[in-house]
Amino acid sequence: MLCCISISRLYSQCAGSDSSVTVCDKDNDVSTRTYALFDKLGGSPSNGGTWQTSDPANFFALDQSTGVVDLWRINNFGEHQFTYTNPICNESATVTIRLGGYPGENNIDGSANACGDDPNVNLHSFLGSEIDGKVQDFNGLWEEDPSTFTGQLEDNIFDARAAGPGIYEFTYTVDMVDSCPSRQSRVILEVHPAANPGLATSFVICTNDDFSAFTNFDLNNQLVGEDPNGTWSESRTNQLSDLNDSVIDLEEINANFGYGTYSFVYTVFPSHPVCEEMSAIVNIDILPVIDGTMTASNFCSGEDYSINLSYDDTILFDGSFEIEYLINGNPGIASAVLANGSGNFMVDPGLVPLNTNVTLAITRLIGVTPLRDVCPTVIVPNTTFLVSEAQASANNGCQGTPTTVTLTNILDTSSSPANGDFDLNYTLTGPSVTNSNFGLTNITFNNGNASFEIEAANLDEGGDYNIVVSITNALPLSCNLESSFVVTPTPSAIDLDLQIDDSCDATVIDVLVDAPILGDGTYTITYDVTELTTNTVLTTNTINFNGGSANYQIDVASLPKGNYTARVLSTQTDSTPCRTVFDFELTENFARGGIPGLPTAEPIQEFCLSDFNMVSPSLADIEVSADGLLLFYATAGDMDILPLSTALIDGEDYYVSNTDPDNNCEGSDRIAITILISDPAPPNVSDSNPRFCSTENPTLNDIELNVPENHIVVWFDAPVAGNLLDGTTPLMDNTSYFAATKNPSSCIGTMRMEIVPSIISPNIPSFQSDSFMACGLDTPTIFNLRELENQNDNNVFWYDDIDSTDPLPDETVLEERIYYAEGYDTTFDCRSLERIAVTVTLSDCVPEEYDFFVPDGFSPNGDGRNDTFFIPNIEVIFPDFTLEIVNRYGTTLFRGDARNPAWGGQNGSTLAPSGVYFYIIEFNKEGFEPKQGRLYLNN
Repeated sequence: MLCCISISRLYSQCAGSDSSVTVCDKDNDVSTRTYALFDKLGGSPSNGGTWQTSDPANFFALDQSTGVVDLWRINNFGEHQFTYTNPICNESATVTIRLGGYPGENNIDGSANACGDDPNVNLHSFLGSEIDGKVQDFNGLWEEDPSTFTGQLEDNIFDARAAGPGIYEFTYTVDMVDSCPSRQSRVILEVHPAANPGLATSFVICTNDDFSAFTNFDLNNQLVGEDPNGTWSESRTNQLSDLNDSVIDLEEINANFGYGTYSFVYTVFPSHPVCEEMSAIVNIDILPVIDGTMTASNFCSGEDYSINLSYDDTILFDGSFEIEYLINGNPGIASAVLANGSGNFMVDPGLVPLNTNVTLAITRLIGVTPLRDVCPTVIVPNTTFLVSEAQASANNGCQGTPTTVTLTNILDTSSSPANGDFDLNYTLTGPSVTNSNFGLTNITFNNGNASFEIEAANLDEGGDYNIVVSITNALPLSCNLESSFVVTPTPSAIDLDLQIDDSCDATVIDVLVDAPILGDGTYTITYDVTELTTNTVLTTNTINFNGGSANYQIDVASLPKGNYTARVLSTQTDSTPCRTVFDFELTENFARGGIPGLPTAEPIQEFCLSDFNMVSPSLADIEVSADGLLLFYATAGDMDILPLSTALIDGEDYYVSNTDPDNNCEGSDRIAITILISDPAPPNVSDSNPRFCSTENPTLNDIELNVPENHIVVWFDAPVAGNLLDGTTPLMDNTSYFAATKNPSSCIGTMRMEIVPSIISPNIPSFQSDSFMACGLDTPTIFNLRELENQNDNNVFWYDDIDSTDPLPDETVLEERIYYAEGYDTTFDCRSLERIAVTVTLSDCVPEEYDFFVPDGFSPNGDGRNDTFFIPNIEVIFPDFTLEIVNRYGTTLFRGDARNPAWGGQNGSTLAPSGVYFYIIEFNKEGFEPKQGRLYLNN
């Protein structure tokens, strides 16, 4: 039974078999530059496979497709393995090359030089060959020759700084490999002395010191251990006549330029170009000083003790300072801002005794902002001042009588009790909490004490009072003195009243007495009746009554027709405290018969309510003509007289009669007057809190209000009274404005509509820095730039031009340039009035984070791969870099920078031969030292 058939194609050793070869003296055989590995495989390998090496140092030496390896590019002696893999059979075989060492060529002709300040001299840089591409192995052993041994060699690095100037010999040995012998090369290195500018010391002097001893100041005296062949230079004072001059005139510098730091540079040039020129800086520090006066007025206890300073601002800069001082020998410290020759500072009240002369001295001035040195010498004389503990007291008194105020312990500037005549002011606050200010002149002080009276007219109500006194005029120390006192109110007077049954035709007069405050006893009231035309007394009598009240009737029915006066009189003798009135009198006119004429007036009278300052017009405002006194009533028949203070009601009718003032007789007829009160309603508004952008420069005219036809809007700055505002008045944020309506008759309504506009003015963006650092390799965008915005309340728009109107999207990729930030309120579509400039720099890259490396070779053979020596991303990470390519003889073949970063292998107009070249990279970035290395050019 046939189950299954398996057919397969067999391949036998299509990759060949492993093999080993030994190659010695590769440097003497040019054919080793195209060493064919395929021919070295064992067995019967087939073409079509690829070659690999696990050693990254050999990667560029191997052509993976042909298996040709350039042994000159393998710079480590020893075993090197290359694996051939054939995908046809999926098999591999390895060729192992035992490569003999090449130590390079001797360098003993004086071309090996180093500077005595270099601790890292790379000895490999002095080996190599004149044949391009022939480079020594790097895994050999460097040793010092015993004749010049220093112990400063570690691997291939020689510390020339520790060894010092001299000539040193080194050997470089590559070990034997298999049958290949060990080989050796020699280097004779000359270490040249570095330029030494010496150790510089600065010179410090105060701007007001005596400079006469420093008119021939030798800068050389400020150096220690310097080479003598240096030159001096500076760029400010023009004190140095030439490069050999070292003598300057400090007195002249101070006179011409004043205080400051003046730098002088001593430069020493090296004896060999392998070393750099070196410089030392001598600073001449001329320090500013405070030179002036200090004054202090006398103070009152509890005040801020402010001390005034006046100083010469040509020898002291403006700024913030800390002032150390002594008060009667006790130390204190205070802050002060000094500008334009003046300033002040506060002393600690806890250090100041009362009622005693105080001596104040400044001991030190410290510059805080800006932080700068100030001369320790303080040229400010001491000052003295005094703190007084003065007092005032006021006596209690009666309403309507003067009260005495006593002042004590008032001192003058000599710390003595005040004597002489002085002026003073005082503020009086009564029970109704009304402040009144008064001034008095020529108040006499005797031994620090004085007194004055508060006039009776100023004490017209009973209750609690408070007085605050300040002394003026010639008295230097003016303290606010305060005291409280009580004023007893005046007792109520006896109340007398005359009630006439009919003032036009009287028959009986009631005499009413109300005196409940009187004690028990008998009191006398006198009365009489007098005829007006003849002043003849017709009736007189007395009334006796006990304390309390009394009622007595006078019969006048028998008097003939005419006008009369009734009078009652009383004199009191009681001892009630603070009584001021003892005599009382009351009179009333009446008549026997007679009615006055009818008054005249416009029947309809109109009032504009706003003319009365928010108080409704009253009956007293109605215009009526009459011979006598007017009486107002609510109706034609009403008997209740309306007070003249009665507020008028719109549309209401009022009735007026006339009264004869001589006999109190009222007319029987009344006239009617209709009242119209005009008060236009306030404007209507849909939004009492309108919002505007500050960039619109809004005014009152921009607020939308509705009023009836033929009416207009008028604006005020207060809900009542206030000032009339023009419609062009600029609007202020969160400020109340009040709109009223004005009708065609020019009546302005009393009701006002409050409008509180909001002026939206987004804050100008505020950043901690006006620059933004990023790495261009991260392709930062506007979104990244927003990291600066965290402290801003509003949104921020970004622009690439200060006048641009189109904000940049967040995805916009940043360029090295200036961008502009603008505050933006998204709710109200408002923008800030200004824009802030921010400079973007894109070189803030950490090389290690971007796999930054320097290639060790390239092949400018025009195959489109690795045709130039180019350091990836260097122009972004180090935008100011410079690149120099030199051959082993030190000849510069190429100079590059960010504008020309890649070397195509040219040596002038021709292509440089294959071989080892050296690069020198100046990164020109803080924190990165220059780098030197070698590279291999393979044509």
